[in-house]
Amino acid sequence: MTATNITLLDIPTVLPVPFSPNTWKVRLALNYKKLSYQTQWVETTDIATVCKSLGIPPTSALPDGTPKYTLPALVDNTTTPPALLSDSTPIIEYLERTYPDPDSSRALSPPASRALHALFEYHVAQSITAQLLPVMVMHMFDRKTPRDRIHFRRRTEAAFGRKLEDIELRGKEREEHWKKIEGAFDLLASFMQAGSCAGELFTGSNLSLADCTLGGLLLAFRYVSPDEAWVKVTSWNDGKWTRYMAALEKWTAVE
Repeated sequence: MTATNITLLDIPTVLPVPFSPNTWKVRLALNYKKLSYQTQWVETTDIATVCKSLGIPPTSALPDGTPKYTLPALVDNTTTPPALLSDSTPIIEYLERTYPDPDSSRALSPPASRALHALFEYHVAQSITAQLLPVMVMHMFDRKTPRDRIHFRRRTEAAFGRKLEDIELRGKEREEHWKKIEGAFDLLASFMQAGSCAGELFTGSNLSLADCTLGGLLLAFRYVSPDEAWVKVTSWNDGKWTRYMAALEKWTAVE
């Protein structure tokens, strides 16, 4: 374990673990790189206030130009002055630059691979993450803290113009939507098989940025919807994703 003074800002839930795919993405990287860190839990309702108070930059801007603050965010007090970062991929790229592994084969995101990783993240975001709300919205709502449920309902219903309960698909429409998501996992499995690496992960037995992205998403499935999403995923591709998660398990500690 490398002695570092890092704080990861993450979102609490009613579970003993977080479920944000993007915060898990950074947590996997921290654990893989064996960097010591602590977690500061920040409810969604308080993200903007806390980030502003710490000097953490916004991740984007709202249509009206208002700064938008999201988690994960990271404060690295190991350095002087402290590093203040937001957004999962820039955080991981910072960790790679600042705390490189002596063994270059363990690099999460070699510079030459960043364009491919960006393409991979786009595929996952469009074909999987963007498709989840109609089949997971109520699971997500139920696992948020009481304060964050109010915030989540208000924000999501304003965006969709419908009540949460009406966003959730049911019956045949729900099953057809899950088949669409399964197709995206079929494509990922075929790509990984074509890679012919020894091991279940994208580059074999070592973690990569792609694994942090997909692993964070699968952890969200496991914790947000263990009785539906996780059951479905683990039944796809001849158990590929069960084996994949078993390979990631050593890096899933919550500090």
